[in-house]
Amino acid sequence: SPSSKRDLSSGINAEYGSSVINLERSVCSTMKLCLTLLMLTCSALSAELHIGQKIRLRSVNYPNHFVSRLSNGRVAISDSGVGNEWIVRRGLVGTGISLESVTGGFIRHRNYQAWVDPQINQDLYRKDASFTVENGAAGRGITLRSVNYPRHTLRHSGYNLWINSSNGSDLFRNDSSFIVEPVQCWKWEGGYRLKTKK
Repeated sequence: SPSSKRDLSSGINAEYGSSVINLERSVCSTMKLCLTLLMLTCSALSAELHIGQKIRLRSVNYPNHFVSRLSNGRVAISDSGVGNEWIVRRGLVGTGISLESVTGGFIRHRNYQAWVDPQINQDLYRKDASFTVENGAAGRGITLRSVNYPRHTLRHSGYNLWINSSNGSDLFRNDSSFIVEPVQCWKWEGGYRLKTKK
């Protein structure tokens, strides 16, 4: 009868509508999951260092300031936008990493102060310019630990960079943590790798 047909049609439409709503919810949930995974992947990639990669190091607690080479050779955090690009190299001493200024010379500690000095064939220089990479002491970014003074990490104080041993304070943890920001990123081998062109 017409009435039973309408009832049947209404039932089918209701069931169809319910299926569509469930499908939309499923699609939305899947998209949210994908976006979350993408964000986590990007966050993980931003903390990775690759040999040959060109990077900037942003201060965790002074987010407008980057680790920079000053005109006198000292290394400090600065918002000038000058001298703040570094190339990740294998640790000159054979372990960890070394950071080479794009204008030449490596970050090394000298009398506990951080400087960019021209590379020389000297064992002390190679040790002073080598750092091991750790998870950021502040809970994000990275912390760089001196290879030859293993109780000391690179931190800023009065804007200048030094190697110091931690006093356990939140301030020290923030001062010794830096966010890695790749200068270049391009598609390679089917995925995005943070590397620089050669």
